Amino acid sequence: MRRLLLVAGLLLTACGTVPQSHGGPVQDQVSLIDALRKTVTVDISGTVAQPFLHPASGTTVRLSGATLANPADLQLFEYSSAGNAQADAHQIRADGSGNATTIVDWVAPAHFYIKGRVMVIYVGNDAAVQSLLQSLMGSQFAGS
Repeated sequence: MRRLLLVAGLLLTACGTVPQSHGGPVQDQVSLIDALRKTVTVDISGTVAQPFLHPASGTTVRLSGATLANPADLQLFEYSSAGNAQADAHQIRADGSGNATTIVDWVAPAHFYIKGRVMVIYVGNDAAVQSLLQSLMGSQFAGS
């Protein structure tokens, strides 16, 4: 019986049907969401597009709970490579108002973060959100 269970387990692993952990450092959208969920509640709320970024669309998530004063929305954009993400980041103005061909007038201060293949835009003033993003992704590269 043990031998049969061992063989079945090996077959499932070989077929790729055993779920893999997404733990580890932030490198993409999935690992970022997993890291955020260790501290706050994360609800995936929809899609978003920004005309000055190259991914056709991104994902919006709402953070709540923990030390956040109010729920906060993030825009997550995943790139095919870290190099492509960096290339887009270099085109964004230091104040986060867009790039050379597109100007954005945000409703609140915009904060841009990048790590690996994922770029995050947070539009808001909650210091707890900024602190959380900085702890996971490093200092913002553009924005107010």
